[in-house]
Amino acid sequence: MVGYGPSMKLVEYYIGGLLKYAEFSGRASRGEYWWFTIANTILAGIFWLLGNLGGPVSILSLLYLIAVLVPNLSITVRRLHDTGRSSWWLPLGLVPTPLVFIILFFMCQRGHSEENRYGPPVSSKGSNGKQWR
Repeated sequence: MVGYGPSMKLVEYYIGGLLKYAEFSGRASRGEYWWFTIANTILAGIFWLLGNLGGPVSILSLLYLIAVLVPNLSITVRRLHDTGRSSWWLPLGLVPTPLVFIILFFMCQRGHSEENRYGPPVSSKGSNGKQWR
């Protein structure tokens, strides 16, 4: 993706994550995952605030969460793949227990710089040209 600075990266990675909504194979870089997650959290917060206004917009946050459920799972699975882990770790993050922190730890780890069983490494460079892996 072409990087135009932090704000464009946010939009690019968010849209990229949505477009790869059903792609559970391959790998997602740390930057790709976190930019998508930040954008997703911002939009979920906006829809939650709008939902608290009442009336017909009160269902917006629920509709948004349902709409991004599959893309969220998809990018998380690809991020697990980048760290060399199977998607079978994902259920630990779906149940609201302290085990969620294990998945969070995995999401923060550096991806494998060499090819693993899930495919070749992905390249994600920051605005300063340094690798985010």
